[in-house]
Amino acid sequence: MIKMEVGLLKELLNVEDSLEIVVRFNDINTMGTVHFKEFLDYFEDGFVSFMNNIQDPLAVKNALKSGIVFPVKKLDIEYESSAEFGDHIIVKTRIKSIEDDSISFLHDIYRESDNVLLAKVVCVRLVMEVDSKKLVNVKQFFSEFV
Repeated sequence: MIKMEVGLLKELLNVEDSLEIVVRFNDINTMGTVHFKEFLDYFEDGFVSFMNNIQDPLAVKNALKSGIVFPVKKLDIEYESSAEFGDHIIVKTRIKSIEDDSISFLHDIYRESDNVLLAKVVCVRLVMEVDSKKLVNVKQFFSEFV
């Protein structure tokens, strides 16, 4: 078992990324509010922004090119409010925990104009080699990634 440097783990747990997204017309339903499934894209964008900001602006793209992907193992979404076409929303992303076999991300999605919480997401991800379909030790991956 590979031990992740304690300092690096603490540092990663203290990082928070914020991403602004403007709600597109295609994101809304017939009621004029963001369709629930669009929140999946929003938190996915938050994940990519977080990963790119802790390493470099092409970190996720480079990981994909090298055959590494980050599949979702578990997803928990709590919807609190809604957004409409043209709203600016903020996706705040941070790491909840890093285990050997998974990493848990927290995503809080807010409407920028009034700071109302729209959704809270906990997403557990794995790190996997595409070709072999083998899981990668997450702590080892992040030790090398950052």
